Amino acid sequence: MSYRYKVHSAIYSCDASQSDVIAGYDVTKKVQALLSDPNSEGVLHVSEANIRETKSDCASKCFAIIITVVHPTGKTETRFTSCSDGSILNIRESGVICSF
Repeated sequence: MSYRYKVHSAIYSCDASQSDVIAGYDVTKKVQALLSDPNSEGVLHVSEANIRETKSDCASKCFAIIITVVHPTGKTETRFTSCSDGSILNIRESGVICSF
């Protein structure tokens, strides 16, 4: 059995400190598809070219995700993490564990 991922929400947006108007794009389905590929091994390359279909006008971009990681043992963790464009996230280890 391998790791599985359930993306609850993934947002790609302009960095709030760089713009008066923050454009946010729901990229949940795209990120779920990327992480469903067994070759991803839970690693996500955060770039506009990889996650979005069209380019945005802002210079500084950021990404945020809430995701449940299901370990091969059956253990589950829901995590929140965010980063800037160009980052590489290991979803199994990035961010903080959430408890709802």
